[in-house]
Amino acid sequence: MMKPIRSIGAAVVALAAPALFTLPAAASTRSFARVETLLGSDTKLTLAIGSGYDDYHRGGGYRRGLKQYGQTDREVRELSRDAVKACRQAVRYEARQLGYRDVEIDDDVYIRQIGPRGFFVTLGEGDFEGRRRDVETRVLCQIGRGSVITVEGIPHPSKSQRYGRGW
Repeated sequence: MMKPIRSIGAAVVALAAPALFTLPAAASTRSFARVETLLGSDTKLTLAIGSGYDDYHRGGGYRRGLKQYGQTDREVRELSRDAVKACRQAVRYEARQLGYRDVEIDDDVYIRQIGPRGFFVTLGEGDFEGRRRDVETRVLCQIGRGSVITVEGIPHPSKSQRYGRGW
């Protein structure tokens, strides 16, 4: 002989148990699952679980408004500004070490992001002034994690230009 269920809580748990095991499996497939059970003539128990994905979802980790490496426009602007600043500073330092008196760098800058914190920076025209002549050239820098990795394109002065003797 079966005993009748006297409390509504026990009835809810008994009827909801199969749904509690099947709903998480349905939710892992990015779908929406719904189980309804009638408890009485006018009482219904509804369990619904789902992920709420919309049509614009593009896979794991994607959020709207982010760039390729997961950064906002503002973060990319700040990182690229710091990369250009580090590149200009490194070019001036290297030029001074080579013996140039003055370095003027135009505002013509091209930046390409190569990683979350890596950039290739191309400085359009750098004017390197030595004792006797000026050299204009394009300079390339590679920036990684906020520091300069390589600087290419700084012209090497001749010995006569370095020491002030004739050409």
